[in-house]
Amino acid sequence: MTVSREDLIKRFVTSIEEDDAALFIGAGMSRPSGYVNWKELLRECARELNLDLDREQDLVAVAQYYLNRRHDRSRLNQIISKEFKKPVALSENHKIISRLPISTIWTTNYDSLIEDALEANKRKVDVKSRDKDVPIPSGERDTVLYKMHGDVSRPDEVIICKDDYERYAKSHYILQHALENDLISKTFLFLGFSFSDPNLDYMLGHLRSLLEESKREHYAIMRKVRLNRSIENEKERQKLYEYNKNKQNLQIEDLQRYSIQTHLIEKFSEVTDILNAIEQAYLMKNVFVSGSAINFGELGEERVRDLCFQLGERIIDKGYRLISGVGLNIGDSVVKGTLLKLYEKGVSSIEKKLTVRPFPRNLPPNVKEEEFNRTYREVMIKKCGFAIFISGNSHSAPELSQGVLDEFSIATKLKKVPIPIGATGFAAQHIWKKLEPNIEKIYSGRVPHTLFQKLNDPTLENSEILDAVFSIMHNLRDI
Repeated sequence: MTVSREDLIKRFVTSIEEDDAALFIGAGMSRPSGYVNWKELLRECARELNLDLDREQDLVAVAQYYLNRRHDRSRLNQIISKEFKKPVALSENHKIISRLPISTIWTTNYDSLIEDALEANKRKVDVKSRDKDVPIPSGERDTVLYKMHGDVSRPDEVIICKDDYERYAKSHYILQHALENDLISKTFLFLGFSFSDPNLDYMLGHLRSLLEESKREHYAIMRKVRLNRSIENEKERQKLYEYNKNKQNLQIEDLQRYSIQTHLIEKFSEVTDILNAIEQAYLMKNVFVSGSAINFGELGEERVRDLCFQLGERIIDKGYRLISGVGLNIGDSVVKGTLLKLYEKGVSSIEKKLTVRPFPRNLPPNVKEEEFNRTYREVMIKKCGFAIFISGNSHSAPELSQGVLDEFSIATKLKKVPIPIGATGFAAQHIWKKLEPNIEKIYSGRVPHTLFQKLNDPTLENSEILDAVFSIMHNLRDI
């Protein structure tokens, strides 16, 4: 029995939200960037042994035979260094992974693609590839990357042959213990492994007891077996396909012994689709609120502040997270509603539900304020799925706040979902009028025009306007 795409995404996003998600990445994730698979890596070795690599299933054993014949690793080290030190481009999968708020990643890969992607996204990564690395504190970090089979910078230490796997529990006791703790406390998503992957059986071998003890459910994405088109005889081709299909089903059942639920895909590009869906589903739980006011217009200050306060409360009640730049006379009321609701619910880790980033004032003369503010806004808005706009005027712009309009422009550019509460007037109403003729396209046909109109109706109660806001959000949530 396999897990559906919808269930996999939903459950893994929940784990990300609860800060207990982890990734386990295999060699298949590096191939789109240009690195070879195991067969190509060991082809020269097999040739020297007079072995036909296309007929060999146990490639770890081939590496062992080569080392037995050579009596040292120098040539194999050269092959590994040459292959995994060559410059390649980051794949889309690596870029998405670098944006996911996941603090723990394990990999069997020797290359540096994961850490390169994280660093390119300005994430601080702590790489641990040896036992002695694990206890060393690294100060501030966003992600810990465990390279359990070593790093290309030390090819003589990588795990590649039977000896290495068989001695792993002893030679890498601390790493294995760290993995044991993570398997018990985190939900893993296995990526880049296949049922013919030589690493999979060996890896499960030394994780067997750890996984059997784990009561948590983990997930793996793997490609379905396919017809081997290189076999000319149609009957033989079909016979082999049926055999491999049956074997794959048995392997799926076997993985369930370790609480690993498998999702089968037709082609590798689906991994990117799933990672994209995971990212979007996570972002759609984050709400950015934009707004400022020195003039409260038709609704008046008391009612606008009450609307903002109720919005903050509902964001928490509905399971969302708030991101706010604390705009003048708007952000403080939204944050207050959020905080009081969090305290009411007894939530202790407030930072998981609330991100507050007030704009710094009186910047030094050498800082370009306009450029700084735009970058500052982009950082906040990148982390959200929805952007709600309220009022929007200021001392310098009594009718239309340029800051709120800039935030709308950034949200549009980053393909975030805009929800302008036009009833509050000013920039929010200006944005509402701009969107209104095109809501079919903007909201992908999932928001009725009558529902969108409620956002601009000041005769409605605050609760009714907010009902419309959250109905729109509900309609647009993928999960």
